[in-house]
Amino acid sequence: MNTHAPRLPVAETGANSGTAPGARPPSEVAGTAAPAEKLRRDPRRRVLDAAIACFTRAGFHGTSMQQICAEAGMSPGALYRYFPSKESIIVAIVDEERAMRMSCLELLDSAPGFVEGLARMGQALFSGETPMVSLALGPEIYAEAARNPALKPTFDAVEDEMNAAIRAHFVAAQARGEVDAAIDPDVAMVMINAIGDGLVLRHSFEPDLSLVQMMPALAGLIGRMLAPAAAPTLSPDHTS
Repeated sequence: MNTHAPRLPVAETGANSGTAPGARPPSEVAGTAAPAEKLRRDPRRRVLDAAIACFTRAGFHGTSMQQICAEAGMSPGALYRYFPSKESIIVAIVDEERAMRMSCLELLDSAPGFVEGLARMGQALFSGETPMVSLALGPEIYAEAARNPALKPTFDAVEDEMNAAIRAHFVAAQARGEVDAAIDPDVAMVMINAIGDGLVLRHSFEPDLSLVQMMPALAGLIGRMLAPAAAPTLSPDHTS
């Protein structure tokens, strides 16, 4: 999730540098531009970005508000004006991702089939085409939501909204005959969520694992699990 700007080459100085005496070299100017731009950004956005960076490195409980302040280049007094606690920052991160999750559903809406839609959602997530904080913080978010009453209602609301939309697509696929009508949609949602959560967890363990390249094979496995049962064939002795 984190990106690092390439290091700029050090400009020459002196007669062959093309820089006027006393003028600041281009590399020095470039080196100060990024921090200045960072400080001009929306303060609330700065806090969220700083918190995400800190949580990714050290986890929720391994990160202090002081560390978030340092990462954001902001005083504690200024930070607390936007977020009164670390929990409130986490709630804001989860709530902000709701819009990103809903944009993934557009891929499901436009896909020719349910399983293909799931594959497109996975492709967008693991390729970085749809950048989502949950890819890096998913395990941390789940663990914290399970034990933190300040976070769980927001987390549950986002999960319920996403699950309801996917479940509706699943039921529609059953009606089209694409998915086995005998499968309980609620049981199927547990399985689909378990697969998705497991892939996010696996990605955190093995960030170099190319889940994007594996997505067609994974979709094929899911498709076979959900496919309608083959109609029984009659032996020649039982044909009319």
